[in-house]
Amino acid sequence: MGLMLALLLSLQDPKLSGPQPGEKTAGFKVFDVGSRQEVDYIADAKGAPVVLVFIHDLSRPAAALMRSLDRFGRVKEARGLRTQFVSLSEDRDGAERHLPQVIKSLSLKCPMGISLDGKEGPGAYGLNREVMLTILVAKDNKVSANFAIVSPNETDAPKIKEAINETLAAAAAAVPGTPEERRLREELAAAREEIVALKIQLEEQAEVPARRAEMNRAREDEALVNQCRRLIQRAATQEQLDAAVKDIEAYIANNDALRKQYVAILGRILDLKYGNDLGQAEMRRQLEKHGK
Repeated sequence: MGLMLALLLSLQDPKLSGPQPGEKTAGFKVFDVGSRQEVDYIADAKGAPVVLVFIHDLSRPAAALMRSLDRFGRVKEARGLRTQFVSLSEDRDGAERHLPQVIKSLSLKCPMGISLDGKEGPGAYGLNREVMLTILVAKDNKVSANFAIVSPNETDAPKIKEAINETLAAAAAAVPGTPEERRLREELAAAREEIVALKIQLEEQAEVPARRAEMNRAREDEALVNQCRRLIQRAATQEQLDAAVKDIEAYIANNDALRKQYVAILGRILDLKYGNDLGQAEMRRQLEKHGK
């Protein structure tokens, strides 16, 4: 029976990453980008419901999911939820430099920390580097839901939010009190959620003109943008990157406007950590060369 179960699981090809439901969330240290201090998100939560988003790699779909969870997490703070992002990087100094720009570009408001355990993350967590995001929902220092996401898509956010709501409901049910007290707590939490949601909506509406102006300023050459996409392919080899750089440099030639666009694109995609290690190294060389 055990062999048959293992065979069935292997056929499903699950990607496991991090502690599974029912397992404990051990404390670990991060460098918090906002406070610029070393903290332990788990210890600080003291058993309260938490969402931990471990960032193994970042892509546009991953960024969209992170924004969605950030917004949802801010609303659910009214019910005691803590949402925290943890960047996994071998280069802490580099992460400290570029993460503030990432936070700004994604409009993240929930805390972001850099794991002090490097690319592998906390040793007790057994994180899988083959996935893009590992998302844990927990309460009472115990995992209630685990999402190991290889390639984020539009179906992920609803499933994660549902798991968060179930965890928050379980946490609320565990608080002692009469039915009337529970009803009042629920009404107060719901009212606070509405206020925060309205505040976020107003903030986003206020940002629209600024974003539109930025988009107008950033009308980039479509052919150049398409060429640059070759630099951020996760499976790109050095040979492929060399060919892409050769084509790009031939395209921009002595055109100062295209060169400025190229420098801006390189800076943006480096800030967002797009591409693999080879691609990021090549883009840094190109930025140093053409940024001058």
